[in-house]
Amino acid sequence: MRSHYSLFYLYDGEQPVRFQEARVFDSTVWTAGGAVMTWGEEGRSDYVSEPAAQAAYAAHCHATLADGYMLAQARVIDPAVFEFGLLQNLVRDGARRAFNAARTAHPTQHLNAFALLSDDSAMTIGPVANSREALAASEYGEEMLWNPGEWCFGDGGAYLDSAYRMLLQAHRGLPFQLDFATFRRGVFEACIAALEELDSEGFFGVGEQRDDCMLLFEVTDSEAVEGAMARLNPPAVVARFDTWMSSWSD
Repeated sequence: MRSHYSLFYLYDGEQPVRFQEARVFDSTVWTAGGAVMTWGEEGRSDYVSEPAAQAAYAAHCHATLADGYMLAQARVIDPAVFEFGLLQNLVRDGARRAFNAARTAHPTQHLNAFALLSDDSAMTIGPVANSREALAASEYGEEMLWNPGEWCFGDGGAYLDSAYRMLLQAHRGLPFQLDFATFRRGVFEACIAALEELDSEGFFGVGEQRDDCMLLFEVTDSEAVEGAMARLNPPAVVARFDTWMSSWSD
C-alpha cells in the first residue's frame, strides 16, 4: 500500500522553524504540524473513497503553500521499505548545517568535538558540539570529552528536522511494515555513514587538526554502537579513547 507524502516548512532565514506534513493512504488523509523538532499536532480524516482522499490531500497541500510554507519533500512511501539512503543524505546535510551553525554562534570557541545523538528506540536525532575552552573549564576533565550528552553547544538542531520526520513515521501508528530491529540498525548506520561522509570532505579538519577533533555517534541509555569509534576517528583519537577507558579499569 504505497502512499503519497509531502513535507513543508516555514523558514526564518535559512533555518526551518515550523513544519507541515501530509500523507494519504487508502481513503485516509493524515496531517501533522507545529514547531520543528517536535511531534506536533496530528489529525486524520477518513473519506468515502480513495479519489476523495486524494483530492483532499491535494487541497491540503495547496492550502499549505498558500499559507507561505515551502515544499521540502514530495515522495511516495512504501510501508515495507524504509529509504535509509535518503535518511543518510538528510542527516549528512542537516549535520553540516547544524555544526556550521554552532561554529558561527560561538566564534571565540575552538570547537573540536562533534556528535550526533539518538536514543534506543531510534526516534530522535540531534547535534551537539564542544570546545577546547569548555573542556578545560569542566570539572569532569577527560570524562566530559567522551560523554557528548554533557557537551555545551546544541545549535542547529532544526536543520535535522527532516531526518527526524523520517524516524517518526515508525512511531506514529502510520502504515509501517519494517521490523524494528532492522529499522533501528539501519537508522544508526545511516547516522554513522553520514558523519563519515562529512569527515571524508575534510569538514572536521585534516592532519593534526583532525587528530585534535573528536567525532562521535551515541545512543543515549544504550550500549555503544560497535565499531563506530574507529570508523569515525583517526588512530590518534581512538588511542586517546582507549587510554581513557583503560584508566577506569586501573
